Amino acid sequence: MKSGFVVLAGRSNVGKSSLLNALVGSKVAIVTPKPQTTRRPVRGILHDARGQIVFVDTPGVFLGKKDELSQKLNAAVKEQLEGIDVVVYVTDPTREPGAEEDNIQRILRKLPTPIILAINKMDLPPEKRPHTDAMRKIDVAQKENIEVSAKRRSDLNRLVDSIFEMLPEGEPFYPDLQITDMAHKEWLEELIREKVFLRLEQELPYSVHIEVTEIGDRDNGSKFVAATVWTTEDRYKGMIIGAKASMLKQIGIDVRRELEAVTGMRVYLELTVNVDPKWPQRFIV
Repeated sequence: MKSGFVVLAGRSNVGKSSLLNALVGSKVAIVTPKPQTTRRPVRGILHDARGQIVFVDTPGVFLGKKDELSQKLNAAVKEQLEGIDVVVYVTDPTREPGAEEDNIQRILRKLPTPIILAINKMDLPPEKRPHTDAMRKIDVAQKENIEVSAKRRSDLNRLVDSIFEMLPEGEPFYPDLQITDMAHKEWLEELIREKVFLRLEQELPYSVHIEVTEIGDRDNGSKFVAATVWTTEDRYKGMIIGAKASMLKQIGIDVRRELEAVTGMRVYLELTVNVDPKWPQRFIV
């Protein structure tokens, strides 16, 4: 048996969270078109006859961001790269390589850890991924280049096979059937944050945090969830609530639909919005 920790690394919005979900076979990380939506390292667990892979989805690497949140996210990436068994360096051929790509490559070249270069989004036609050749030329002393599609789940078996070849022998870290180390409360917070991002699209700043304050059962067999949406300014609070609370209601509908589909139970959700300019100091460690 083999087991080990595998970090999915790369710049923001290259599809690391989508790849994690596809590899694990279930939704453990939120996915939105907006960059910098992964904040805490998310672990997804793949069980196989050969052993167990614990995938860690890291925040994207950012350059030139001086705000407290971005600095903490960049520090989290470097911390997660320490003491792991394999790095899967995920790249996006639809975007031109730039300073952020150079920065993550400098970090990876210093690691003694085996690296696999995974070029994502290969399901797209060639004209929509004009930087494929540039990605193929990347050299971070990787052991292998694998072209995949998280969306279509193409060549993921090949990626998993390569990872198992590089993992050390060892016993599983987690019980069978467990697919993430996130507590239910954390998963709910991530789900609500995903729906906030998707609804607000380009309008919403990244200064949003979700805190689930209550999870309970009702006498009629339904679930009750109460959560607070924290943001840094009153004007952002207004965006999230919307005219006559229309936006907040729609976010709540989106969350309930997914929760009820997952649990098969009726869900009552209570969302409130609060302002605290210093929430990153309280919630982001």
